[in-house]
Amino acid sequence: MIEPSATPKYTWYPALYNSSAPFVYSDENTKPLFALLSARPGEQIVDMGCGTGELTQRLQELVGEEGLVMGVDASESMASIHSAQFFSMLI
Repeated sequence: MIEPSATPKYTWYPALYNSSAPFVYSDENTKPLFALLSARPGEQIVDMGCGTGELTQRLQELVGEEGLVMGVDASESMASIHSAQFFSMLI
């Protein structure tokens, strides 16, 4: 049987997170990261610690419709923002 985790839940505030560090998502900071990853159409990627999913969405654009990017985050509030943004893209 799996025992409940003793690790405390992480509480992040998505609006504050996104507004306090917009430089994180700037082209200056992300271009080297995406160049290093060299994601190609059709690839499958797991974005661990995806936060609100801004970079996850950009990765999805790189792998295209034939690829898949799954975002995972320990913070339920951050993951819920990512999920809402992802599902709105599908509609």
